[in-house]
Amino acid sequence: MQKRGFTLLELMVAFFILSLVSIPLYYLLKDAANKRALVTSRDYVKQEANKVFALLENDLSQARKGSFKQASDDVIEIKVRKPGKDEAEDVSLSYLYVKPDLIRRFDGKQWVISRFVEEFEVSTVPDSPGRLVASLKLKAGFDGITEDEAPEYSQEKLIVMREDSSEELDKYWRDVGDVNKFFATQGSIMAGVKEDAKKLVQDFTGEFSAAAADINKMTVGEILKVRDELMRGLGEIQNSMGKLDKDILDLSADAMFKRNWLGKMSDSKKDRAKKVREALAAMSSKGDMNWSKIKALGGSGFKSGTVKEMFNAKSELFNSGQEIVKQLQEFKRNAGDVANLDLSGIDLKKWGL
Repeated sequence: MQKRGFTLLELMVAFFILSLVSIPLYYLLKDAANKRALVTSRDYVKQEANKVFALLENDLSQARKGSFKQASDDVIEIKVRKPGKDEAEDVSLSYLYVKPDLIRRFDGKQWVISRFVEEFEVSTVPDSPGRLVASLKLKAGFDGITEDEAPEYSQEKLIVMREDSSEELDKYWRDVGDVNKFFATQGSIMAGVKEDAKKLVQDFTGEFSAAAADINKMTVGEILKVRDELMRGLGEIQNSMGKLDKDILDLSADAMFKRNWLGKMSDSKKDRAKKVREALAAMSSKGDMNWSKIKALGGSGFKSGTVKEMFNAKSELFNSGQEIVKQLQEFKRNAGDVANLDLSGIDLKKWGL
């Protein structure tokens, strides 16, 4: 039998039929991919906005009284407590907006906290001391989305500067829980937590801390008040520890690793980010705190800044708790049976004692 090949006409007809099928299929797949990319981009831009607002709110709420300043249309400045040993000294903290970058400057360093900002403004609220309105618009798109298709996300938020908002400064205005904020101000918040713990014990134990004889001058009601306040302070720190651990577990992999040029996060980086989160949250006592372990889990390309701040926050909470437990032990020794203070439920190992 003689073999017969395809004629040119048959090939053209086959090609035509294939085109009829493949072209609609191509556009269908492209449309599906585009819609998926849009959903991913919308989620990302919302997360980015939440990240910026968390940091902004944390910084501005800790501003020293009367320090907020609109230096220019693109720069806002405040002063915060100086990190380190000299906690009484204030240092400048500012935000610089150079579209599309929002830059945070603090303690002689600066870094970009978002590269997708379309609009940024912080303004005071008339006749409302200590209250600011922050307005933010972000725009970002990945996976081949054109600039016109990139989703936008706008949000406004009322932020209270606690020192300015109080006519009579509350000596406990720096809520211990503030250390659980996403990008804590390194040092200033940490110093605040430690100082608050000391204030809790000093303000309520001043009458008996110097000598046991002072206890004898206090009424039973006053002694019980001291006991309750000390226990409340320890409870606040433990509650803050729980909130911080939750924030650690919710931390995005974007805070630890860079995406590739296509805006993708590799599975390897996601896995390492998960291990870092779980390891830090699992450090349940002062003796467990080990930064070398966290850094090793992060591995190559690990951006340690945010995680290190959270690590420091957790360490300072353990330090603050240790301080209060020590004062509780001293109080029990000095107050005796009058205080009716049972410390058996306190895990001393947790607080490094």
